[in-house]
Amino acid sequence: MSLIPNIAVSIGDPYGIGPEVITRSLLSLDLRRSTPIIISPHSLIKDKIADCPIEEISQLPFKYIYHSNEVEQHHVNVFESVEEWSNFSFVHQRKYSPSTDGGKVSMESVHASIQLCLDGICDAMVTAPISKESIALAGYKVPGHTEYLMQITKSKDVVMMLSGKGLNLCLLSTHVPLSEVAKNISKNLIQSKIEIITRHFNTFEHIKHPKIALLGLNPHAGDGGILGSEEELIYKPLIESLKKKYMRVEGPYPADAFFGRRLFENFDVVLASYHDQGLAPFKLWTMGEGVNITLGLPIIRTSPDHGTAFDIAHTWEANSSSMLAAYEKALDMSQFKL
Repeated sequence: MSLIPNIAVSIGDPYGIGPEVITRSLLSLDLRRSTPIIISPHSLIKDKIADCPIEEISQLPFKYIYHSNEVEQHHVNVFESVEEWSNFSFVHQRKYSPSTDGGKVSMESVHASIQLCLDGICDAMVTAPISKESIALAGYKVPGHTEYLMQITKSKDVVMMLSGKGLNLCLLSTHVPLSEVAKNISKNLIQSKIEIITRHFNTFEHIKHPKIALLGLNPHAGDGGILGSEEELIYKPLIESLKKKYMRVEGPYPADAFFGRRLFENFDVVLASYHDQGLAPFKLWTMGEGVNITLGLPIIRTSPDHGTAFDIAHTWEANSSSMLAAYEKALDMSQFKL
């Protein structure tokens, strides 16, 4: 490890807003505190610098490298980790969309970032947005970052946590079709997620017994079994058994009233039953300033809480606040050993 943390930054889909928000966020980084290593074709970053309307970008100390042993502190390192990337040529278009090339470059960058962390060269990684359609076109069989990270690091279970403006929101299920959510819920699954959440707060937040709110699966948290039985058969008995183990878990709460009455302000973390149940209110609350953190990995990984936004890509309209927040969170977490 270096004297200051090395932070790997995967480029995301080159045709999305990833390269743009990464480039813009560089202006706010203190290169005395960390060394960013952007995993990207050199030509793509050079194109973004030339295209950027902010003149100060070109004055930053960029270093273009081909091997990890060439990393230089107090510089913005651009690591062309794949030999084929030397032939990459960014094609300017009026409108951008998912593509095979975009999916291939984005996932190769993610893979290199993971390896840098596993090899101890980087202390944490930040991932710019990828397109699920693009990576599918490129032949990848995973639905997103979270599942790929879990697969490559051989992690048994992970938790997606979104954090911003005082709200920490975790998901019981991530990129799963709604029709499959209820089939996958079990006491073992919920307990595993809660144990991972607890370890994270013990390690990185100095909270020994985090207060956790569990949201119900069904409308009105099942209304006593009238609108669904999962809360009565799975959630409530598990909560009671966890309390006996001195875990501070409460619920199951009806999701609409929970967020409507801002009950999340009384908890360290909220565990939602499925993707949109948690992410819709989270994104409304944080207004694009949230950070996605993958808990349960042997490495530190964060990302902005938005997607590729092909519709505004390369117009320089994208807000880089979430990308900068993700980098700063990764840097903060890197001060703690996993």
